[in-house]
Amino acid sequence: MIRCAYCGKKLMDSSRYCPYCGKPRYEAGSEFAEKFDPDKDGELLIPRSQEIFREEKARKARRIPAKLLIAAVCGLAGCIAIIVTVRVAVPAARYRSAEELFRGGDYAAAEEKFSKLGDYKSSEAYLQKCRYQTAVGLMEEGAYPVAADAFTALNGYRDSDALAAECMVKIGNEYAESGNLAAAASVYAAAGKPGLIKSSARSRAASLAEEGDLYGAAEVSERYGDPDEALEYRYRGALASKADGDYKTAADNFYRLGDYRDSAEQYGKCAYGYYKNLPAGEERVRGLYFLGDYLDSRELFEQAAYEYGKQCYDNEDYFTAAAMFRNCGDLTELYKARYALGNSLLDSDPASARSVFALMGTYSDSAKKKRAAEDALDGESWYADCYTETEGYCTSVFERGDLLTVHCTAGTDSISSPVDMTVTLTDSAGNSVSADCRAVRNSGSFTVSAELSGFAAGTMEITVARKDSGNVLRKIEIIIK
Repeated sequence: MIRCAYCGKKLMDSSRYCPYCGKPRYEAGSEFAEKFDPDKDGELLIPRSQEIFREEKARKARRIPAKLLIAAVCGLAGCIAIIVTVRVAVPAARYRSAEELFRGGDYAAAEEKFSKLGDYKSSEAYLQKCRYQTAVGLMEEGAYPVAADAFTALNGYRDSDALAAECMVKIGNEYAESGNLAAAASVYAAAGKPGLIKSSARSRAASLAEEGDLYGAAEVSERYGDPDEALEYRYRGALASKADGDYKTAADNFYRLGDYRDSAEQYGKCAYGYYKNLPAGEERVRGLYFLGDYLDSRELFEQAAYEYGKQCYDNEDYFTAAAMFRNCGDLTELYKARYALGNSLLDSDPASARSVFALMGTYSDSAKKKRAAEDALDGESWYADCYTETEGYCTSVFERGDLLTVHCTAGTDSISSPVDMTVTLTDSAGNSVSADCRAVRNSGSFTVSAELSGFAAGTMEITVARKDSGNVLRKIEIIIK
């Protein structure tokens, strides 16, 4: 039997190395074979000298071979060289390259390189210089919006704030020259130069006036420039419109000028010339009415109201026809129009028809018509009628700035206690407002007024009803322009 001299395990004869500990085996009879005790199943008896021998072997086994040590040292030196190259040589080369680009005026490329160098040497300072020089270049090229943004982003570096303001002034000037004074004013304010808008407006107004746009010059001066200059531009524009025969435009602008120079007198002349020559219609009647006693405006108004009333009657617009005949004081035509109005409402709105006929007394067969309307009602004994006007001018067509006044008369055929009435105004957008008229006596009159500036343009419905029962007594429609 052969045992391993190191671990004492039994070995096959053909084994050159011990399969258990990996050491070379020893032949029987050698000096190492004597160390085995065959009676102790291969247990190795190791004297002190053998222990020392094994420790020496272990130390030798732990030693690094010279070749490996040399290789390791070389590798470490290589790593150090790489680190030095990456951390010192490369940044230094890139820094020099960026400096050369900067000195050559290629600030964009230099900025890109310096931005990658972080806090290496003076990279951050160079970065600010590059951005500043780039902004200066943009400003010199006339790219003012981009340059202004670039200077603003520098956060006060050198004179960047002042240059940003200068760029914004240039932008404002471009807006002003193109006529966009609203944008110019905004940019000037951002640049801290709000006073520039007034001088720009003056220049723009003068340019418009030279081109013949006196009203445009007036608008610019009113909003951004000198109010006194605006008055003069508008006055000159109104005179030019009058000379061209455009009395409407002239009158409108003289009216806006109030008492500036002889604007009030000029307004009367132009308005008279315009309304006098208009064809029959609401605009002519209304215009002549508000001219008051200027020259023969009052006579022309009554004539125009009559003509327009006849026109409305022929067009079956009986409510407006009645308003026009009321304006000119022709009671015959007024009753005729009201009678036709009642007839037109018999089928569609019997309550309103009853109200119209009830207040016409014995005119024609109004009493008979009234009873016919009553047959369609639920025993309501009260009736009400109304007409509309603004500043004493009776009409069914109103402007947004008018004060609408609704004149109502209510009654009943029998003795009755006073009742409360409600007048409701509903515009085309569905906006609604109501007013109560309390303790209305038989044959009593009442009025309701409302500013029309808060209502939508279009058709407005006016309803008069009993407050207690809600029964509708009269409905009419007017137009808000």
